[in-house]
Amino acid sequence: MMGAESSCSYLPGRTSRMQYRLAISLSAERYEHLLERGWRRFGRTLFRPMCPACSECRSLRIEAARFRPSRSQRRNLSRNTDLTVEIVPASVTTEHLSLYNRYHADMMLRRQWPERSITADEYYESFLDGEFPFSFEFRYRLDGKLVGLGIVDITGRSMSSIYFIHDPQHRDRALGTFSILTELQYAASTGHDWLYMGYYIRDCGSMNYKNRFHPHQLLTAYVDDNAPADWQSV
Repeated sequence: MMGAESSCSYLPGRTSRMQYRLAISLSAERYEHLLERGWRRFGRTLFRPMCPACSECRSLRIEAARFRPSRSQRRNLSRNTDLTVEIVPASVTTEHLSLYNRYHADMMLRRQWPERSITADEYYESFLDGEFPFSFEFRYRLDGKLVGLGIVDITGRSMSSIYFIHDPQHRDRALGTFSILTELQYAASTGHDWLYMGYYIRDCGSMNYKNRFHPHQLLTAYVDDNAPADWQSV
């Protein structure tokens, strides 16, 4: 299903259009097939960009076994050694909602995001709805308090980093970077080939950080299910 054309949220003056699918459930093998062709998942909704006159959104995946952190990324790991990480099936609690709403209130002030306060039902519909046994979350705690939360799909060969939120009081820790490094460490230790990072946009500051993780690959084109996916190493 093709969505309607709208103003691009990432690049001023551009028009965007998304392709959608709805799924009640997916096998891990089927989901990996879709990830390879640029699909993303939020709850039951799968989507990918099919913009009429722009191809700046490029699916990016990091090769877990070959990844080596840069000097600044090693400093980030050292700065956050006092955090504990728990990997559990994705869920929603009052703790989740409080963290989500604090994060979005901060982003509204700092980056002019639209105002949004989420309820338990809205969180469930956005991130948890459907039967997806590969849906997990990485919980980051400091002295027992939840300061970061990453929703991550974990299949047999791949991982897909879906969404990350953090406590704005700990912005100086660069917890977004730490979450990616933690996911890559987990992927390498468990034999997963790829960490899918969603869409890389070169000229968008909130989306171009993803190319700081090497080695990675970019999908050259969004193809049909029965066509081979072509990934370019960078």
